[in-house]
Amino acid sequence: MAPRVIRSFFQAIGLMHRGRVEEKLNTELARLLEAVEQHPEEKASGTLTFTVTVTKLGDRLDLKPKVEAKLPKDKELGSATFWPLDGGLSIEHPSQSDMFAPRDASARREPA
Repeated sequence: MAPRVIRSFFQAIGLMHRGRVEEKLNTELARLLEAVEQHPEEKASGTLTFTVTVTKLGDRLDLKPKVEAKLPKDKELGSATFWPLDGGLSIEHPSQSDMFAPRDASARREPA
């Protein structure tokens, strides 16, 4: 009987490490889908990368799989503006410190 020849990529994946590679792909895909679906932003994306490194070692070929999932990133926090004041921070611009202070409304200008 002639040896079995595998010509299907997906069949080879199914045979790698007794099916654990396919399990890992399924697990990572489920994790990625969940992360994208649950992401708080309206638009989110991630990637699932499957790489097979083929190495010739004498008269045999070694196929080494690598599964990598990149989940969507959380939105970065924006910056907050402060001004230095007396060795600390202030939320008020130094030249506008009295801009919003109460003013005397009784001194109205009369129309000309």
